[in-house]
Amino acid sequence: MSDRLYVGIDLGTYQSTIASSAGKMHTIETVVGRPKDPVARNFLGRDVLFGDDALKNKLACNLYRPMAAGVTQDDEANLAAAKAFVSHLLETVDPEEFDEVLGVICSPSHVSFTDKSNLVATLRGQVNAIMVVTEPFATAYGIDEIAGSIVVDIGAGTTDIARVYGTFPTDEDQVTITEAGDWLDLELMTLIRKKYTGAQVTKDMVRKWKEASSYVGGDVREVTVELSVDGKRQVVDIGDLIQEACELIIPKIGNAIKRNVAGADPEYQPILRNNIILSGGGSLIDGCAERIASEISDIGDVRVWCVEDPINSVAAGALKLASEMPDDMYTSIN
Repeated sequence: MSDRLYVGIDLGTYQSTIASSAGKMHTIETVVGRPKDPVARNFLGRDVLFGDDALKNKLACNLYRPMAAGVTQDDEANLAAAKAFVSHLLETVDPEEFDEVLGVICSPSHVSFTDKSNLVATLRGQVNAIMVVTEPFATAYGIDEIAGSIVVDIGAGTTDIARVYGTFPTDEDQVTITEAGDWLDLELMTLIRKKYTGAQVTKDMVRKWKEASSYVGGDVREVTVELSVDGKRQVVDIGDLIQEACELIIPKIGNAIKRNVAGADPEYQPILRNNIILSGGGSLIDGCAERIASEISDIGDVRVWCVEDPINSVAAGALKLASEMPDDMYTSIN
C-alpha cells in the first residue's frame, strides 16, 4: 500500500478546521483576500491572503467569504476563492509528503446536488478521493455517540440537527435551519443600533463581542465595549442586548429539535430525548444546554449536553471516519 494521508475537513462559513492522520490540526477563518489594485499588490507582496492575514489588511483587499451556509457560493469569484482557500488549508498538513490523500469533508445536513458538486470541485486535484458526510454525524462518530443520539451542530451559517442510531443518517433523519451564528450576529447588531442611535458597528465587531460574552439565562451581566457613535468614542454596556439576542435563537433550535424527535421511531424517542448533544461554535453560549433543555422539557424527560471541544469536534470525527471506512466508500476525484 502506498504512503497515505487521511484528512478530516470541516469547511465552515466562518472558520474551517483540518485534522490529519499525521497528527496535525489547524483552524483558519474562512476568508480570502485579493489585493484591490497594483499598489495594494506591491504593498502586500502577495496575490492572495487567507484568514487573519486577510482581515488585518482588509482595507487593501477585496474580501471573499466563499462559504455561505456551509457550502461554496455558486459564482466564479467565490468558487475560485474557495479552491484557493482549500488548497491553503491542505498545505498546513503537508500533503506533498504522501503518495495519496483521502479526505472526509463535512457539509450541512441538507445540500443540493450543485452544492455537493461545488464542494467536490474545490478539492479536485488536491486530494485523490473524498467522502462527504454531514457535520452532526461526524461529531457523533468522533465521540462514539452513534448508538442513539441527536446531535445539534450550531454553526455560523446553519444549525444542523440529526438523529444518529448506528448508521449514516438519511435525509429524513436530519433538519437544517438558517438561524445560527450569523443570524444571531445580525439580531445583536440590530439591537445595538436601536439602543444606541448612530452607533457605527460592523458584523465582525459584533461577532467578537458575542464570542467573548454570549450567555442565556440568569441575571443580566455587564458587558462594556467601545464603539463610535457618529464618530465619537463611547464606552457602553451591551450585556442586556447580548442576552436578548442569544435568547432569540433558543426557541428556534428548540422547535427544530422537537420536530426531529417527533419524526423518530416512537420506541427510540426516549433514548434520543435523553442524549441530545450540542456542538459547533454556538454551543459555547454560556448556559445554552440548560436553556435548550428547559425549552423542550414539554416533550418529556430530556438530557442536553455539550461536546468538550466544539470547534474541532467535526474535523476530528471526520478524520476518525476517514481512517476507518473502506476504500469503496470514497469517490475518486482525480
